[in-house]
Amino acid sequence: MRQAFVLKLGAETEPARQHFVGSIEEVDTGRELRFKSTDELLAFLAQCFENEMKQHEPEIDAPLQE
Repeated sequence: MRQAFVLKLGAETEPARQHFVGSIEEVDTGRELRFKSTDELLAFLAQCFENEMKQHEPEIDAPLQE
């Protein structure tokens, strides 16, 4: 399940203030984070998506040496 996440929000979450607390797990890798702020949550997601993009970048062949 690529790019699938399990998100659990804690009791301290205040959606009206856009403040989220809880845990998140990336399903296919098992990486997880307990976050205490929205910024921590977003940083984790950004890193996961960046890693995914790097894995799917086309490889550039090295120039042939004559």
